[in-house]
Amino acid sequence: MKTIKNIIYLLTGLIGFGFTGCNDDDSYEPGPQTSPNCMQVYFLSTNEASKVIDASEEYAITLKIGREQTASAASVPIKILSQDEVLSIPTKVEFTAGQSISTIKISFPNAATATPYSYRLEIDGSEYADPYSILDGASKFTGSVLVASWEVAIKEATFKFGSIFPAFKQDILQMEGTNKYKITNYLNSGTDFIFTLDATTNVITPAGGYQSSATAWYFYNNDTEKIPIPCYPTGSEISINSFYLYLGASYTYLNLKTKKGRLYHYNFNSDETKGYNALDISWE
Repeated sequence: MKTIKNIIYLLTGLIGFGFTGCNDDDSYEPGPQTSPNCMQVYFLSTNEASKVIDASEEYAITLKIGREQTASAASVPIKILSQDEVLSIPTKVEFTAGQSISTIKISFPNAATATPYSYRLEIDGSEYADPYSILDGASKFTGSVLVASWEVAIKEATFKFGSIFPAFKQDILQMEGTNKYKITNYLNSGTDFIFTLDATTNVITPAGGYQSSATAWYFYNNDTEKIPIPCYPTGSEISINSFYLYLGASYTYLNLKTKKGRLYHYNFNSDETKGYNALDISWE
């Protein structure tokens, strides 16, 4: 019984402490006020947080910055919260009157390859940044860049394109530190075939060209003009004037463990033949 009384006394003391702990002296402070004329500047959500560039390209990236209030021209300050020394980052973004989206260019001419460099930026000033409104982006941005070069991932793979073209050998390249691969001068087209590879499913996802659906990808010059890129598998007369790839693990894949792959085409050939042809890939 004595034990029960001691527990009651203890609980009563805790409850009393709880009530005395709640008073009007809490140290709550409201957040910073946004200027009523705030321009609402933000980094667009479409900016890539992790950017990988080809070592053969310019050592630079571009960030898009938007604003909601566009009536007047403005020079908006950007605070660099942190950055690796190799990065050169502007401290202002310029808008002309009526302009809603502008850009800044981050350069890194002395960057080493296969080395990630990071940075953190913020739109500076309550007259420019509005942390309380829902915008298509945010007033702060954290990013990283990496310069990568192409290395030979598969040496002298054998490509055999059905029975109408002879087999040939060619290297398959990989951008170091990424899941991006490339077959240069694909089928003597003058265009590189670049794709990403899912390490789990072995699925190939082509880059560029034109994808009409989730299962069909066309070898076009770009997504707007959609002009077929002619290929010359024999290196001479017979060309593929237009073709598309069937996508999916059972059609178009590259398995690094079994050392086999396939690019499953539908071809329209210059000798007036057409049909399905699998470009089988294998290597030792």
